[in-house]
Amino acid sequence: MASKPQKPHNDGLRELAPLMNMGFELAAMVGVCGGIGWFIDKYAQTSPLWFAVLLVFGVIAGMVKMLRTALKFGAKPRAATAKVASVPLPTSNDRTVKK
Repeated sequence: MASKPQKPHNDGLRELAPLMNMGFELAAMVGVCGGIGWFIDKYAQTSPLWFAVLLVFGVIAGMVKMLRTALKFGAKPRAATAKVASVPLPTSNDRTVKK
């Protein structure tokens, strides 16, 4: 029986997956915090107070999460840059003068 050809692994997409998820995480954080604020305001009858406070909290928390993800992604050495960085640079002793 012939086996199915395996699909090549797509490491590039796996590396970018956290970055593709950042927009959803921000929207979810704002939506959940806003919903909780609306729920508290509805039952405590404090009209827009907790909605506004938790909405701002959700935006700030979502932005912090996005910043952490972006900084974490930027700190990873990539295969191409790691190869370039591992090449030793010539020193002044290595240089020869041609006449």
